[in-house]
Amino acid sequence: MWKMSSTHEESSNMSVPSSTYSPLPPKSYTRMIRLLPDEDKDAPIRCELFNYNLSHSGDEGHLYEALSYVWGNPVTSHSIILNSRGFLITESLHTALLHLRDSQLERVLWVDAISIKQDDDNEKSEQIPLMRMIYAQARRVIVWLGEAQEYGDKALEVLGSLGRKQNPKPINENDRERCEKLLQRDWFRRVWVLQEVGVAQYISIMCGSVQINGHIFCEGLDNLKPSSTLIPRISPVSFLMKGALFRSHGEHYSTATLSIGELVSMYRSHNATKQHDKVYALLGLSSDSNSAALVPDYKLSWHEVFRRVSQHVFPKCSVGIYYGSETAIIKGKGWILGYIYSTSDSLHDSQQTFKVAFNQTCQKLGYRDKWKAEWSLQASGELLQDGDIICLLEGLSQPSILRLCADYYTVVTPVVRPKVQAQHENDNMIAGGSHSSYGLCDILLVWKISLAEDKVNLQSPSKLIDITPNCHEKFFETERRLNHTAYVLVDAVMEISKLKVSGKTALDNILSKGRIKDMDNQSLFQENNDLRSLKIAIEQALWQQVEHCYAWKEVLAVAVQDSGPYGYIISSILLQNLGERLPVSEAVVKAAA
Repeated sequence: MWKMSSTHEESSNMSVPSSTYSPLPPKSYTRMIRLLPDEDKDAPIRCELFNYNLSHSGDEGHLYEALSYVWGNPVTSHSIILNSRGFLITESLHTALLHLRDSQLERVLWVDAISIKQDDDNEKSEQIPLMRMIYAQARRVIVWLGEAQEYGDKALEVLGSLGRKQNPKPINENDRERCEKLLQRDWFRRVWVLQEVGVAQYISIMCGSVQINGHIFCEGLDNLKPSSTLIPRISPVSFLMKGALFRSHGEHYSTATLSIGELVSMYRSHNATKQHDKVYALLGLSSDSNSAALVPDYKLSWHEVFRRVSQHVFPKCSVGIYYGSETAIIKGKGWILGYIYSTSDSLHDSQQTFKVAFNQTCQKLGYRDKWKAEWSLQASGELLQDGDIICLLEGLSQPSILRLCADYYTVVTPVVRPKVQAQHENDNMIAGGSHSSYGLCDILLVWKISLAEDKVNLQSPSKLIDITPNCHEKFFETERRLNHTAYVLVDAVMEISKLKVSGKTALDNILSKGRIKDMDNQSLFQENNDLRSLKIAIEQALWQQVEHCYAWKEVLAVAVQDSGPYGYIISSILLQNLGERLPVSEAVVKAAA
């Protein structure tokens, strides 16, 4: 069983005298510790444990502080004195308490490893729902990054100077290297710390004896302009920390604006010792109403937890979890509405901006006139790419962002919120499922949530059978899915090529991910391409719902007779995706000859 902690590591064999803990009263009670003062910096840590009612506070609010830290190696332990008895804690926590101890005044802290009786599973289950309240109501959340090794304390000082704009000169390479090493510490990758800073009202960052304000730290990060490899690592945490300025005292339930699906996708590359925490650690940040699918239950297998949350996020889809793959296979229907291009390489206010090339389906469903062409998305561990796809799935009220991967799609994020034209700001998004059947496609999604220390990889295209060998489809399902995939590629060529050179990267990416190789797309962006015949044929195929390969017969016939680049690429798409399934007429054979 896991420990309640900022990393929620697996329980160690540290013994806890049962008499150290008295039973907690029901409901909103937890325990605080008094960290007793000592003028001798090397004196043993002494603490007193007492029950605390989170629902009661004085006129000045709650005065305790909450610690956010990484447990570290549980094998290396130190003894402290807790309620006059010996008590073992990890080296990381011991070092943090030494730096937090005052020489004259006691300090009231909430520290998970001490405040919760770690060998009592029932108590842990009761304390989980209080985690959000504990960190939201704390007078201050102290982030402990660890000791001042590898000049970590100096790096924090540099970030403080950058945040206060006290250093007008460009940062030197030594300082930059130290800062980037600090930002690679484990704290930034642990999933539980997201809630701890994501609901906090005031944050302090500590490394060794150096301490700076959380907002100054975030400003310093922005001015540092870290390397592109670090941006996905630190931006999600920075975004949550910046929100502390806008969280008023005690209003800890009013700040949740993201769904659990958005949160799981945003932070899926963060580390958790127990797989369940990939979901449960984010519930305190979620705007989802209480649902049976989202009630923490560590007795369930991870596959069942993943299945439940996937079904919650994609309510009108069928969901299968295939053991050994750690992958959800999600089958549903949806409308492809456009293609992403001009993605920003850097983040502004933890947002990545991008543009969308809308297609005819988007126009016919009435969204093209409502939505702006430039959108933004909250920072996550996986940056968007040119060629990613905007899709509205049945059952969802907001579109999703998908990435074509050979013969299926990976989920980049289940929810993206379109930028709406001013005159349509009060319009409600039509819930998926109430549209016409025009452009409705079979969509097969793969949603991956990495294991404890793994990173999700959405980059390498592989066939569905390579990802989940045990996933079996009926013949007609496979044919229909491949037909729809071919349609998306053809549609992408026709729409993205209108962007001229600004769409080249998007088209290169989507064709590459669709395994359409060795294509010179440069000629597509030139003028004087007569596409009327192809457009008519493609439109007719769309109206036939491309349920079977015969819908493409006329498109292929027109494409092979087109001596221009469009004909060559579109016929290649159809032949490479549909292969022997594609009916080849005598006219096609003659044209190809």
